[in-house]
Amino acid sequence: MRKPKRSAETALLHRGGCGLYKSGALIDREVAIAALYEPDIAPCEVCAPETGLRQE
Repeated sequence: MRKPKRSAETALLHRGGCGLYKSGALIDREVAIAALYEPDIAPCEVCAPETGLRQE
């Protein structure tokens, strides 16, 4: 059985209205916060989703 190929690029986390967002699913706040701690996921430098997520 072959394993699926993964992209060598780091996945980016975007805000819902980011113009650079291409495809994927919308996720809730808790999942987005957890994603920021994953080593292969980075926040988009344009829309900076971490700014709104870390503010209470």
